[in-house]
Amino acid sequence: MKTVLKTLEKTLHYRFKNRDLLRVALTHPSFRHEQGNEAVSDNQRLEFLGDAVIGLLSAEHLFGLEGEMGEGDMTKFRSGITSRGGLAQVGEAWQIGPMLLMGRGETQSGGASRDSNLADAVEAVIGAVYQDGGMKAARKLYQRHFAPRMETRLDLNPDLENPKGSLQELSQKTWQQSPEYQIVEELGPAHARQYVAAVSIRGEEIARGIGMSKRAAEAAAAAEGLEKLRQKMRKNESAQLPSGQDRASSTVTTSS
Repeated sequence: MKTVLKTLEKTLHYRFKNRDLLRVALTHPSFRHEQGNEAVSDNQRLEFLGDAVIGLLSAEHLFGLEGEMGEGDMTKFRSGITSRGGLAQVGEAWQIGPMLLMGRGETQSGGASRDSNLADAVEAVIGAVYQDGGMKAARKLYQRHFAPRMETRLDLNPDLENPKGSLQELSQKTWQQSPEYQIVEELGPAHARQYVAAVSIRGEEIARGIGMSKRAAEAAAAAEGLEKLRQKMRKNESAQLPSGQDRASSTVTTSS
């Protein structure tokens, strides 16, 4: 475990004065239950603390941006970073899943890759850093690992909260047709099922996405499709419409 903690410290660019805090942050409740030892601490309390800290730091970040962003927009952007999915992406970047101490059942059921576990662990790590080094240390962690993600969302926006709606709007405006979604594959066992959705425009598949629900998979496919189409808009102002439509009437193609 000592090697694991050192590895994560290097990833975080933070060295704990009390490394036991980091160990607790990586301890899933199932591990404590399986041990049957009340003296073993799990990460739930640190998760609670970290949730408050990341919420404050992301709000502080948004509040300090140039221009006056409304409360609704600030809430929307903050949720993109502090939501389960946003935090799980950070956990994946940290490769935190294999580091988690979990019970046997949780491990065997794919707990190391479950978004909820990754997100909870990330919040717990934030709480641990705050407990160990105070707000100054937590703010440095935020600036290194979360602020760039916020900036990326601000650059990409405004559609990431509702990618299906944004793709629908773009498709209707450009081709006067709506995107069509299809679940093309199901992955994993029943208790940890993942779905693969494909999105097509004018009968041509433009992107695929994976999610823990059909709705999430479709949203992921829409977000990927939006990004692909917009990249083509930026690269080629005179791109052709699918099916030989008038060149002058659009700036994107739907070829994948």
